[in-house]
Amino acid sequence: MKLSQVLRWADSYPYFYFQLQNSPYDELTHYRWIVAVAHKPHRDALHEGSWYVGGWTYEWKARYKKTWIEFPKQAFFIPKIIIAQTEAPEWEKESFKREPVRQARFLQSSLDKAHFTNLVERIQEHIYYGEVYQVNLTLGLAWEATIDPICAYIALLQAFPTTYNFLFKYQQKYVIGASPERFFWQWKQLIAQQPIKGTAPRGKTWEEDLQIAENLRHSPKELAENTMIVDLVRNDLQRVCLPGSVQVPVLAGVQTFPGLHHLVSTVYGEREKHLSWINAVESLFPAGSMTGAPKQAAMRYIHRYEPIGRGFYSGAIGYISPTGEADFAVVIRSWIYDRASRRLVIQVGSGITYDSDPVAEWEESWLKAEKLLHALKLSPQAA
Repeated sequence: MKLSQVLRWADSYPYFYFQLQNSPYDELTHYRWIVAVAHKPHRDALHEGSWYVGGWTYEWKARYKKTWIEFPKQAFFIPKIIIAQTEAPEWEKESFKREPVRQARFLQSSLDKAHFTNLVERIQEHIYYGEVYQVNLTLGLAWEATIDPICAYIALLQAFPTTYNFLFKYQQKYVIGASPERFFWQWKQLIAQQPIKGTAPRGKTWEEDLQIAENLRHSPKELAENTMIVDLVRNDLQRVCLPGSVQVPVLAGVQTFPGLHHLVSTVYGEREKHLSWINAVESLFPAGSMTGAPKQAAMRYIHRYEPIGRGFYSGAIGYISPTGEADFAVVIRSWIYDRASRRLVIQVGSGITYDSDPVAEWEESWLKAEKLLHALKLSPQAA
């Protein structure tokens, strides 16, 4: 069966989630792919012993600021039907009778280059005075557009087969993602996070590509940035894990994806038995790679300086089974689409440190945006 057939069936429901995992580095996958559908959302508290599918917006634990596309802070459903398999449906040779984006008119950017670089300098002043060590600064781009979410998802999947290729529908709103970053993984009492900090473009030749990866591996700035977030994650995990159980088996390892190299670390620990999985998530949320360090201080500056709320961007999306297998991605490298308002949005950003070059941080953000734009054949000056 083709992937498009699975997704068209799922899209006949008002709520559905599809996740396909493709990363050759991923050793923690419970299922290669999962599809879940439902007729209604779950609006009550989350408990042990049930399937839950969906996620949390960034504002679940952050101060509210209006977003371009609004979701409930906690957007979950209990599946009517769920299929979880180790073999994926066919998708590599999928073709489209029509383009994923049929009409698009660029509306706005939340920050232009001058404003973004000015904010980087202001954040660096806070870092200089010891008020914060790192802040993840992001910007958003918005279009008025008519898209086919199914075709858009497959186009993004074909361009970026990565750890988490997901498609989430919540009534008339969609999250279409190709995220390389794991937020929360659980098996029995073992929980893990895999923060990403450190990004570099791919080379034009294999020799250049290897050299860029090697430079990233030894970059003092990128290593310091990754280590800082790993320390934050370790501290978060230590609040919910057995003493002495938190380990870092991989620190700032290079992982290569279509278009980008990243530095990825793995941190895990054994959850305290008296704490539920939702207690653990509340302690860890939002992902430290999307805030900065210390987390609460960084979130205050994010609220002060970013013009729009983040919504699902920087949040987490995934599933948990009745037996406790959980896997949630950080919502990055993702399109957010509201079919009712025809609003299409992406958000991107970078981690600001004292040594950051403001223009380089702007260029890193755009490097991430350009890959998503190319997948849907869009530009900020869209037709």
